[in-house]
Amino acid sequence: MNKKRWGCLAAAFTLAVSMTGVMPETSYNAKAAQRDLGITEDFIRGVDISSVMAFEQSGRKFYYSNGTEGDIFDILKDAGVNYIRVRVWNDPYDTQTHKGYGGGNNDISKAIAIGQRATAHGMKLLVDFHYSDFWADPAKQYAPKAWKDYTPSQKADAVYDFTYHSLSELLSSGVDVGMVQIGNETMGTMAGMGGLYDGVWNLTTGVGAAMQKGCEAVNAINARYGLKGERAVLKALHFTDPNTTAAWYAQQAAERGIDYDVFAVSAYPFWHGSGDDLAVTLKNIARTYHKKVLVAETAYPYTFADADSTGNNIRSKSDMSFSEYEVSVTGQKKAVYDMFLAVASVNTQAGTRGFGLGVFYWEPAWLGADTSDSGLYGTGYASSVSGNYELLFHDRIVEYASEDKGSSWDNMAMFDSGGRALDSLQVFKLTGY
Repeated sequence: MNKKRWGCLAAAFTLAVSMTGVMPETSYNAKAAQRDLGITEDFIRGVDISSVMAFEQSGRKFYYSNGTEGDIFDILKDAGVNYIRVRVWNDPYDTQTHKGYGGGNNDISKAIAIGQRATAHGMKLLVDFHYSDFWADPAKQYAPKAWKDYTPSQKADAVYDFTYHSLSELLSSGVDVGMVQIGNETMGTMAGMGGLYDGVWNLTTGVGAAMQKGCEAVNAINARYGLKGERAVLKALHFTDPNTTAAWYAQQAAERGIDYDVFAVSAYPFWHGSGDDLAVTLKNIARTYHKKVLVAETAYPYTFADADSTGNNIRSKSDMSFSEYEVSVTGQKKAVYDMFLAVASVNTQAGTRGFGLGVFYWEPAWLGADTSDSGLYGTGYASSVSGNYELLFHDRIVEYASEDKGSSWDNMAMFDSGGRALDSLQVFKLTGY
């Protein structure tokens, strides 16, 4: 579909939805419009709510837009969400104090608990393995404490073992796992190997081999549990900066012969740019490398106001590389909808129908957090002991913390500071059938 026609269809459909409030469930025209946009019946309308159990344990509540209290999984399902993403850290606890590092303290036991609730609500689970004990992203990819002195070959074997045993636990616990990420925003570095640590970014110094081992572990799990065809667990590689380096990493993964299914990106409109550019990138990767594509993380601020004592990642327009959407609930909804349209457009391209899988919104329920709750429950992005982990690899604390922190993401939530759902949460219904 050409860009002009795509834009006209999107505008017409958005207007229809705004006039009716929700998409008519039985309208042939509405379904035809969705198909023209590339939105498939199984299109992923996902959220990452990895921190939610920490908030529930601290006593925080969530509410429908009318103020009625509800289980967050019910609220999300009612809004059209059909897939949950959860991060997994190997051992997110301090060796000496046994206090959690924060960020939800997401180990495999938390993933099982969240996954069971997702499954009970008819949602699949995307398991996001960081292969670290705390946050792994383009700025840091520390190996788990237990792997600190491993060689690259030993780390690759450890990736296989951790992936295999974790998935086995999840599936044996009745969790409907649909996809696995072999690393989080890896960008040529993973588990203490690659570019950040040796200056080599092309996946050759241990990273590609570890990714392949992770994929092999998923293959073994699929074989063990008889998961074939549409029931097979998909293997995703996850990168960021979609409009600058994504195509290059797709090429590197192909040259390494990594056996994966899904090329996933982080696509934040305020950092990475427009949905139009994203669509071009994803269409190219899907067509060139015959891989499914996914936005594993996106978000947009609905306010610049801060709900706790910890500063937000985006505090003003000066923190935004791109600001084509207004910072409001309406702007948030439009920005996310455009990310959905970008992925869906892959399904309008000859030869890649069904390759545009969908979108995950990152932490729509990460509310403002008191630092005292952060230390006790892990509601903030880091606790006072998280820096101890960094000091195992670095001579000073840069990325983590030596004091309890709150949320740096509360203005990106799709719930207000009191836990009430914003209208932007309804964006998931716009991409449903």
